[in-house]
Amino acid sequence: MIGYHETGVAAGLRTALIIALLGLGGVASLATVAAFFGDVWWGFDLAASYRWHLLWITLIASILYALSAKGIATIVFLAAAALNGWLIAPLWIGNQPSATGEDGVRIVHIDLSGDVADEERTLRWLFDSGGDLILIAGVTADRALPLVADGSPYTMLSSPASADETGIVILGKGAWQVATSATEDGQPVFRVSVPSGNGLLDVVTTWGKMGTSQAAAKALELRLVAVGDVVNAAANPVAVIGNLGATRWTKGMGTLQANNDLRDASEGFGYLATSPVSNLPIIGGWVGLPIDVVFMDPTLTPLELKMGPDLGGNHLPVTVVVGPAFES
Repeated sequence: MIGYHETGVAAGLRTALIIALLGLGGVASLATVAAFFGDVWWGFDLAASYRWHLLWITLIASILYALSAKGIATIVFLAAAALNGWLIAPLWIGNQPSATGEDGVRIVHIDLSGDVADEERTLRWLFDSGGDLILIAGVTADRALPLVADGSPYTMLSSPASADETGIVILGKGAWQVATSATEDGQPVFRVSVPSGNGLLDVVTTWGKMGTSQAAAKALELRLVAVGDVVNAAANPVAVIGNLGATRWTKGMGTLQANNDLRDASEGFGYLATSPVSNLPIIGGWVGLPIDVVFMDPTLTPLELKMGPDLGGNHLPVTVVVGPAFES
């Protein structure tokens, strides 16, 4: 409420602030709840990917509204913030299964779609990353050719059919088997069988856009179903890695995890935002989305998981070392 002692400009500014907070906080609170109903409308499911941002919008709105108006909206905004926080908290407090102590498979994934500031530096980093398996999305085969030049330990296991076609390039330190399954949006789902210990590790990956329209949302839905089918048919321990086009909080991702007993390997490692990359001071690492995901079945655990460095593209690379879980 406006204080009796306020007049003129001060009262007007305060009223404007209250109206703005009601609008922004109200929309963010509604989006917080609507995001649970991603199967009703694609826009609701898209909102679920922004749980982190909704948390901060509703939290800041609740604080400012309490200071300026002290109305019931403060409780509504705070409740929405708490709900988002509850969904995000596992990224810090989640636990991963204990490792057996055996060596793991080092996998490097990066989405290079869009502009890359320094192509040569990016390729050099990938070459020096030590990855046993390197998954590069959003590239043509020609762009990745320097990584398999004479003397390279890598073999190009899979690449787009034509030289100018953008897709996924898969590099490995051995002539490992790669199986593909078609999807409705033209991007196949890949399953790479990588030697691990005394057996094999099946790494599943694909690449696609977020559901920012009805058509894109339908393609995303079909893509995640296709990934689930590949995971379900795998005969070996499975890790799913890549920019599938959604974050862990969306309906499709939740279904993929639940139906295939997959665990988010980033739990316990914090909010690992990979895109868009921001160079803003202090908050730069927090403004993006954790869109490049790493899921594992119960027999596996991440021995190492990290993102970066910033190579001048739209996505940060993700490096994960996948090993067997204790008592798996």
